[in-house]
Amino acid sequence: MKLRLVLMSDTHHHPLSKWVIPDGDVFIHSGDMMRGKKLAAITAFNAELQKLPHKHKLVVPGNHDWPFERQREAAIAELTAATYLEDREIVIDGVKFYGSPWQPEYRNWAFNLPRGSLELKAKWSAIPDDVDVLITHTPPNTVRDMVLPRGEQVGCAQLRWRMEEISPILHAFGHVHGMRGDEMVNDTLCINASSTDEGYKRVPTVIVVDIDTETRTATIVQI
Repeated sequence: MKLRLVLMSDTHHHPLSKWVIPDGDVFIHSGDMMRGKKLAAITAFNAELQKLPHKHKLVVPGNHDWPFERQREAAIAELTAATYLEDREIVIDGVKFYGSPWQPEYRNWAFNLPRGSLELKAKWSAIPDDVDVLITHTPPNTVRDMVLPRGEQVGCAQLRWRMEEISPILHAFGHVHGMRGDEMVNDTLCINASSTDEGYKRVPTVIVVDIDTETRTATIVQI
């Protein structure tokens, strides 16, 4: 089975219509659609999603997306145009996707769990062994996770261990704006799909990836 995936993350209140978003089978947003704490921002984001032509749209929240943690039911109710993934899976045309929003504790943000904790390990241990596409907000440790100019690597070591253990075809994430791009970890294509830079300005392009479950390969079409 082959699917075309369109990847974005960290749009931070910028309307999706500001980008030229290619069509594809699945649109994936890896979190931080917002910068504030109001439900109205989710309503506006949902209206933008409704305009996209993609048959399937998947959303994982990020550390800025407070309503999904503090007003969970109300926030999810506003997101009618996409499938909300919080520690859950969905199978699309035989391809298994799994999404999770958690991150090692950093400042006072949403979906924080103590770094190296049993709670965080349990979240990653819940990822099924047979996932084809893993979607998180945080990067795995040392994979496109360096905050510049400080040089601090903020990704999760426990997530890195689990990703290498299950070896999905693709791992899509965001969170660290300045590290947008791709990197191979063993047989997994890892993509930081951040759509804004460190100054919260839009980057010009959207990332597109084709995956093939028969050959278990991912091919970058646009980055």
